[in-house]
Formats: sequence, structure tokens, C-alpha cells
Amino acid sequence: MKKYFYEQGSTLIVVLILLVLTSIIGLYAIRHSILNLKLATNAQVQTLLMQTSDVALAKLEKNFNLNEAANLAGTPVGQVLLDGNQGKELQFCFKPTAVNSDKTVKNNLFFDLRDFRIIERKSATDKEAKSTVESGDINAMCDPETMFSISRKALVTQVAVVSPDDPAVEMGRFDLAAQGTDLKDASNIETKRVRVTVTSFAPALAPSVSISSMNTCLKGRMMDDSLLKNRQEFNTANPPVEIQKKVETLHECLNLLGVPLNTQTAEYVVNLSEIRSGN
Repeated sequence: MKKYFYEQGSTLIVVLILLVLTSIIGLYAIRHSILNLKLATNAQVQTLLMQTSDVALAKLEKNFNLNEAANLAGTPVGQVLLDGNQGKELQFCFKPTAVNSDKTVKNNLFFDLRDFRIIERKSATDKEAKSTVESGDINAMCDPETMFSISRKALVTQVAVVSPDDPAVEMGRFDLAAQGTDLKDASNIETKRVRVTVTSFAPALAPSVSISSMNTCLKGRMMDDSLLKNRQEFNTANPPVEIQKKVETLHECLNLLGVPLNTQTAEYVVNLSEIRSGN
């Protein structure tokens, strides 16, 4: 008598189910790892961008301290403190690692009087900057392909310096005098506020964004939206009517394009003697 055995196939089904479950868990683990890697990379990029902006601020402070007595007008701070420049924005590129067309590295000054621009917005109803300058060179902005702020040639940093145009917060002559100081010694001291905005960004990490789009932002945008001329303003009507639009800043323009960036703002109080302020 022959015995017949019937295969139910349950083992094969169980194995297939386990294989599918293992594949799903594996895919989830890979996606999770990729997400963590992206988060870690973004954090590292932001840290590097922030550190680069800090370096630019430190260089500006050093540049001012070294030239305050002998060549104040040769510094960004000195330029914005000149008569007629209050409320206007001085921009320049922080480019310690700029390259020539043959890829050799240039030796660059921190600030060059031949390579800056002082600009204003077009009008109260326009978010962009003028296409002309108050002083300097209209094209004195960063080139994302050749002007870099670190030796890796991956980051670009543009700097804006302003003497704020709000008289309500301008400090008086003796507001910062130390207690117990003879005011006779401070009779020729004047205090001024200076605000610095630094935007660092990583063009290489935005491969889908064209250089021409970045240049449009760099050339046509203000960087400080706290100036009275750059803020949004409304009249006293009921309901209020907008009479001045807020400018679109370089940070906002690049951010809309999807370029990784970091912007820092620092405000300084500068003590100027009457003699030095006349330089």
C-alpha cells in the first residue's frame, strides 16, 4: 500500500512573510539612518556657517581697532560714520580665499576702498535695492564661484555695515561714561551706534540653484531690514494703509531659493573723539 503525503506549503508562506517583514524593517532602518545623516550634516553645515560669520565679525572688530586712530575712514565703520552716510548700507565681500581665473588664490585685504558699495533701497514701495550706488562700485558684492570665506572654497560671506538712522535711540555724549570719570576728559567724545549684518551661505550645497539666481540676490538686495528706510510702515488711517514695504533681505532671497545659510547681526557702540570723527 502506498502512502501519499500532501504538502500544505505553510513553511514557505511563513518564510515569505518573515522575509517581507525583515525587508520592511531594513528599509525603515536605512531611511532612519539617512534622515539622521542628513540632520547631522545640516547641523554641521549650520555650525560651520555660524563660525564663519563669527570670524567675519571678529575681523571687522580687529580692522577697526587697528585703524581707528590713523585711518578711520579706511574702515567699514569709518565709512558709514562719514557725514551723509547715516541710514545707508555699506556692503562688501569677506573673501580671504578668493581665486583667480587660473584657480590660484589671491591675497586679499579684509576691506579695500576700491571694493565696496554704499546702497539704498529703490523706493518705499519696492523691496529691492537701487541699481546705482551712493558710493563705491555697484558690482562690489560676492561672486559665489570665486570669492570664498574659508579655505575649503565652500562658503561665501557678504557683510553689511550701517549707522542706524533712528535718532530716538542715538546715545548722548555722556551716556556711556563710567561712574567716577572726570567728564572734562570726555568732553570731546561722541558715541555712535554701528550695526553689522553678516550672511554666510553654501552655494555648493544647493546644486539646483543657478549662480545667476544667487547673483540676483547678492546684487539687488539690502541686508539690514531694521533701518527706518527699510521697515514696513503704515499710516494712521482706520484701517491702517501700508505706505512703506519691508525690503526683502539677502537672507530672505537666498532662503527662498533653498540655499543653506546663516545670518548674524551684531551692534556696537563706537566712541569717537571730535578729531577722529573728522577723518
